[in-house]
Amino acid sequence: MGRPAKPVNARARPRLRALAAYLRQLKDEADATYATLSERTGTRNTPGYRGASTLSQAARGTHLPPLETVLAYARAAGVTGSRAVQQREATARKVWKAAASEKVRPHLAGRGLRTRQVRTAASLGQALTRLRLRAGQPSYSAIERTTDASGHRVPRSTAHLILGGDVLPSREQLAALLNAFDVTAAAAVEWHAVLDRIEHRLQPPPPPARGGYTCADGDPVVQEYLERRDRDEEIKRRTGQIHPDETYEDYEERMYERAQRQAADDLLYEDYEEPEDETKSEDEAEKEAAFRIQFKAMVERANPTGPVTDRP
Repeated sequence: MGRPAKPVNARARPRLRALAAYLRQLKDEADATYATLSERTGTRNTPGYRGASTLSQAARGTHLPPLETVLAYARAAGVTGSRAVQQREATARKVWKAAASEKVRPHLAGRGLRTRQVRTAASLGQALTRLRLRAGQPSYSAIERTTDASGHRVPRSTAHLILGGDVLPSREQLAALLNAFDVTAAAAVEWHAVLDRIEHRLQPPPPPARGGYTCADGDPVVQEYLERRDRDEEIKRRTGQIHPDETYEDYEERMYERAQRQAADDLLYEDYEEPEDETKSEDEAEKEAAFRIQFKAMVERANPTGPVTDRP
């Protein structure tokens, strides 16, 4: 009789505890020790082998075990090739993905890029990385094995370059990655359309026809403006400046109307200059009266024939 198993970590996340409890349930149903389960996974130095300590750690709930370890645990808990084992593997995969999604949830904060915003290899790599996180962040080795099993192998180095946005995937590579990330068939069609759009934009534009017009979407300046606009929209959505139920165009229209109202208010309350006071000071009045007297005397001396009347 083996040593009693340690209790599930009480500080673990709820879905991780559920995974550990399910693995312990499989062990109890198989009525086997971890050493026996380890022997059923194969012999040492073989790809599918898992040691007794590895299986014990997987069922403790202290950390999220690799998916391959969980599947090996489920296979070892039953008769190989039986329908019950296949059901156990499917359930174990489902429970593990739930725990993996719970683990990466903090990294999925914020709103990801929408498909219409993906226009470059870099933005496509960013979107695929987010899909990888939603799938539980499988390792690059797991991605290589999963894509190989689906029919088109994507090596670890190639997957790293694609998700890093350094290279653009082929249609076969994209289909294999989407399958590895559990993307539905309907959503996969949309992502293939994104790849076609990026490849089309990367092609050199045809020479303009004489007297015709060319499409500006392929212009690098236009592409840079659209990407800058998308980044601005993402920032404004994260900061709450754009309402959840409105588009970026709605936000711009709302800001334009607000600017128009502000301009009208500024015009209404604009400061104006007070008219100058037409009343003169006493000094100015005295100086003007003295000048009139002197001017009248000068005119009378120049014209002795008659008096000069002082006009008002």
